[in-house]
Amino acid sequence: MTITVFCEGNHPAGQELLYKARCMAPEARITALHEDRDPEKYFRCGADTALFLGETEDDCAQGSRIAEALGQQAPDIVLFPATVRGRFLSAWAAAKLHTGLTADCTDLSMTENGLLLQTRPAYGGGLMASILCPERRPQMASVRPGVFPLPGADIRPANAQAQIASCAFPETLMQLMDVVPTDNPCPLQQAKVIVAGGKGVGGKEGFTLLFELARLLGGAVGATRSAVDAGWIPYAHQIGQTGVTVRPTLYLAFGISGMIQHLAGMRGAQYAVAVNTDRNAPIFRAADYGIVAPWRETAAYMIRFIKERKGIQ
Repeated sequence: MTITVFCEGNHPAGQELLYKARCMAPEARITALHEDRDPEKYFRCGADTALFLGETEDDCAQGSRIAEALGQQAPDIVLFPATVRGRFLSAWAAAKLHTGLTADCTDLSMTENGLLLQTRPAYGGGLMASILCPERRPQMASVRPGVFPLPGADIRPANAQAQIASCAFPETLMQLMDVVPTDNPCPLQQAKVIVAGGKGVGGKEGFTLLFELARLLGGAVGATRSAVDAGWIPYAHQIGQTGVTVRPTLYLAFGISGMIQHLAGMRGAQYAVAVNTDRNAPIFRAADYGIVAPWRETAAYMIRFIKERKGIQ
């Protein structure tokens, strides 16, 4: 049996889960999937292997990195601390891996046939639910911090050599694509990155900011029909049924509600990121990632981030 425990930053909840995993499955091969650079504390709590994941400011990207690491390991059981961040990351990873997740557990044990028995409060704490995941793998659970103790002594496995591995994942999608700023944008239908704006950007001034972001990403600027009809940007930038159809690697949609005519033109994007203050906007149903926030602040943050990472003044 193999068990992986996600250890969040320097939070002690990961060490608690490692100790619990070792106690309930003494013969298991246990891996600490950790973000900090101090593996020794995980070995002392019973981990056979410490797999360094590293950190990123984007929890969506981190959730995908965790899912990728778990896909490579294929463990039987995965445990997360049920911190605010741990709840998000565990749900993201479970969705990526197409498996179940029992959240906010208060106890864990093993059944006679080797299944993880997950216990959590239900109906406002009125009863305790015992949950099994008999078919899908890995079996995943998040556990409330503090419900399990830390070991009183070093319980480093004596029969296994501890190793430190490194997951070589890109920090962000932009690094994966190796974007290069350019002052000579390519045509929309050839662009790997498209920064698109809708009526929500408010006017020509808004598109000026989007052009700056597109320049830094080495991409092109697109627009919805409503923005073109308003005279904010020429027709050559229109994407949709009455414009062009595009297939970029990355599609950033700012202030776009998501009318079906526009979605028809952007549907071929490999990754679509929507930014809108309306969390019920149809664009979110067509996006891989959604950011519920003011578009201008988000675009300005992206510009600052790229300039800092690229050393651009």
